[in-house]
Amino acid sequence: MRLFDPTPVQTRPRLTRHLRHEANVTWRMLADNLLACLPPPLTFTLAACFRAQLPAHQILWHLGQILLLSLLYAYTFDTSNQARGAEEDRLNKPYRPIPAGLITSAGAMRRFWIAMPLYTLLGWQLGVVEWVLLWQAAIILINLVSTPRSYLLCKTPSMVMGTVAQLCGAWQAVSPIDTTVTQWITIITIVYALALLFEDIRDMEGDRAIGRRTPALVLGAWSIRIWFASLMLITPPLFHFSLYAPTSAAPWRIAVCDLALAATCWTSAIRGLLLRHTRADRVTYQLYMASYVVALLAGPVLWF
Repeated sequence: MRLFDPTPVQTRPRLTRHLRHEANVTWRMLADNLLACLPPPLTFTLAACFRAQLPAHQILWHLGQILLLSLLYAYTFDTSNQARGAEEDRLNKPYRPIPAGLITSAGAMRRFWIAMPLYTLLGWQLGVVEWVLLWQAAIILINLVSTPRSYLLCKTPSMVMGTVAQLCGAWQAVSPIDTTVTQWITIITIVYALALLFEDIRDMEGDRAIGRRTPALVLGAWSIRIWFASLMLITPPLFHFSLYAPTSAAPWRIAVCDLALAATCWTSAIRGLLLRHTRADRVTYQLYMASYVVALLAGPVLWF
């Protein structure tokens, strides 16, 4: 068989090793943000498909496209973010690929510049290139242009841009964005972008080491905890009256969405106030991101 195989004997093992290495790098790089970058757009795409009453094969096709778009959404952010944040990650997240010695900062930036045009091309193909460009602008602002001392002013606008780009791209790939969807995107974006300040509590040691000005360091961790808990407490009733009830879905469907959101949001609020150490804060942050997914999951439930 080898007489007719044009591939050199050593090429395949080398290719396999390279692919395994790259898969390991990608997993370590994206692991912290997968919950924020994959389930939300997939869930919102599913909501758009149900509202448009698409058949099953079209739903699967759209979900596959958005999965690829979302992976590039996460990859472009994390490669540039971790290329500049290697010193911080050595203190806060030593398992990431640069502090773990798997790649260099220059290697991360090469991956970033390769992924950026691929991301743009896919966005153009799906008819959502404006939202891809919006997120790319936010990435460049927060990860490449801003300095550690300007982080305080740049982070929230960048995350608002990112959430809008994520949700608008997920919906628009399926159907046009109308006033109802605009209201969903606006309210969810504002609430979750403002609550995202809690993220900085986890990383105070590394941020302090590199001179980064974050709300947690400037205003104090306790102030951010109260802010975060207050937002999480008001989110379920706010979403009920402004988003869920106006859909005119069956009362039991609305009740299920209300209860699920209240469970995740209010548990996050209680944990943020009572469990005040790094390990607990990491779990609370992931629970907060789970509440974001639950908030969006109401779309498919209410429009099915």
